[in-house]
Amino acid sequence: MNTKYQLTFEDFMALQKDSLKRSEHHKARYNITTVALAMMVFLLGFIVLHIILPMSLYFYTLYLNSENTFKLIVVCLAIIPVILMRSLIGKYYDFVTLRKLKSAYKNDKRWPRDVTLHLHETGIHVTSSYISGIKKTDVAWESIKVVGEDDHHFFLYYETNEAIIIPKMISPLNESENRALLDSIVQRLNHSSKVDS
Repeated sequence: MNTKYQLTFEDFMALQKDSLKRSEHHKARYNITTVALAMMVFLLGFIVLHIILPMSLYFYTLYLNSENTFKLIVVCLAIIPVILMRSLIGKYYDFVTLRKLKSAYKNDKRWPRDVTLHLHETGIHVTSSYISGIKKTDVAWESIKVVGEDDHHFFLYYETNEAIIIPKMISPLNESENRALLDSIVQRLNHSSKVDS
């Protein structure tokens, strides 16, 4: 079965976004960044509260009477911004990484590219052509380790950072042809091995 479609820079960025969830490298960097940002928010909150709270009459008397109790209250209050900003802190790494990638590949001449996908019994043959050349890739069905997806694409990972991008709706094909293509891929993947998604 042969299928032709065009991939754009946005399709490439969709793959990068999906790989942020799957790559061990990104997971480790995400964890380090999240912990570092949480500590920065906590320290900033601790310093600000340590300066502002003694200005309040109640906390000023507490500060004078029992400095340990005051510090415990400041620590507890400094944790609150970390808890409230947890979702923002978690999204920071993805946002910055994708912005860096967009900037790095902004003038890349490989997009858009025309892709010809040939499905056969042993695997997938992909030919992609762009301004500066043609790239041919042969991937055995058994080599596909993970299948990722978003709203518009399937990503067939055959290496940690390499995947075949297949749009869920290929414009030259009608709805039943698109469904037949995707069913064929799923059927062949199920026959070759169990793939984690």
